[in-house]
Amino acid sequence: MSFLRSFLRGLTRKELVPGFLPGLLMVAPLAAGPYSRGIDDPQNAHDAPVPGFIGPHGDGKARLDNGQGGFENPGNFVNPLFFGWGSSWSGYLRSDQQSPYSDPTCALGKVTGDNMDVLALGDLSSSQLANGDPPGTITITFDQPILDLHGADFAVFENGFYSEYTLPDGSVSGQIFGELTYVEVSSDGITFVRFPSTSLTDGSGGAGTIDPTDVHNLTGKHGNAYGQSWGTPFDLAETGLASISHVRLVDIPGDGSFLDSRGEPIHDPWHTFGSGGADIEAVGAISTAMSFPDWPPLQQLPAAQRGPCKDPDNDGRCNLAEYAFATLPSEPDDSPPLQVRNVREENRIVTELVFPRDQRATDLTCELCATGDLSSWTPVARSIAGAPFVAVDGYQLDISETSASGNRSIGVIREVRIRVSPGPPLPNPAAFRIRFSRPP
Repeated sequence: MSFLRSFLRGLTRKELVPGFLPGLLMVAPLAAGPYSRGIDDPQNAHDAPVPGFIGPHGDGKARLDNGQGGFENPGNFVNPLFFGWGSSWSGYLRSDQQSPYSDPTCALGKVTGDNMDVLALGDLSSSQLANGDPPGTITITFDQPILDLHGADFAVFENGFYSEYTLPDGSVSGQIFGELTYVEVSSDGITFVRFPSTSLTDGSGGAGTIDPTDVHNLTGKHGNAYGQSWGTPFDLAETGLASISHVRLVDIPGDGSFLDSRGEPIHDPWHTFGSGGADIEAVGAISTAMSFPDWPPLQQLPAAQRGPCKDPDNDGRCNLAEYAFATLPSEPDDSPPLQVRNVREENRIVTELVFPRDQRATDLTCELCATGDLSSWTPVARSIAGAPFVAVDGYQLDISETSASGNRSIGVIREVRIRVSPGPPLPNPAAFRIRFSRPP
């Protein structure tokens, strides 16, 4: 096994083929950390990976050219959760001075899931480490600021190769051949703050791989190769910055000489060549303030179908409503967004209203309106420019908001829950509706 481990340390993941690595991973330790698996772990409370693609073939399944005139997962599309992508770069340093995979533009734009469409940061050798040479790095810049909103604010896609297998006790585990980086962010491109990181790795992973559940706040721990496409999420709340415009990625040689925030060694496959070091594929912004004309899903429609009152998917919900409710104007929705039900609370019946909203829609005013006779509608709660709903004009309402996403990392899609108790000034509301308006 020592030969195999040395051999794999020298391979780039471009040279690995599906089915080759999994059979070598049975030496992996049974113990695992608390962090997310390398793919498809939406309920992990720490760092649930964010799918780069969604659609009928399943979350995280990349739409890739199959080389035969068609596509793998042809019905899938880039996750519309991302409102922006890295648009320019600066400060690129490849530490090993090799030439393959050295085009910085490969790290810009939308995620592709193509593990060959990457920028390598290079892998420091033993002599370079002894010399104190700097690690590979690149800074990615965004056209619109990334804000600190609920949940993850951006995600980084590195082309880690994940292999899943079943342990003797029947549980499912996996290892990843991924190369890790620190993540630093800045609002001016001058002063950077590094995300606090954790590595529980001990260097004993199978065949040069690591257990992704041992790693937190380092890129490269999620699979984005061979048909899988998952990004590592980052929440600006952990840095204290309200908004950023720059993301800097700094390669980590995996020999254990580089440390996490606790001063513990970080291990990953090392030393590699060719595409040595971390291979950056894309950086996607989630928490970007948006106005209706610039809404990415709208841009995918024919120009004649982009008006706020148009309904291109014929589901009875106009484009402006799809925008406000964080649904897609090109995909029909089966159920109405506003759910109304009566709930018994002690000795009374309370009307509960539940609906989603997108807190990034900063050009909207959204109002919950009530009527007693269906002839006139009165606003009872309001959200302005993406802010939470609040009661208006003295109405007494119980309002709460939680994440509406099935992915624990995502918080920008909110579920609003409003309870209306009978009594003045709403003795017997007959109906409710949500009204949207935009500034001229």
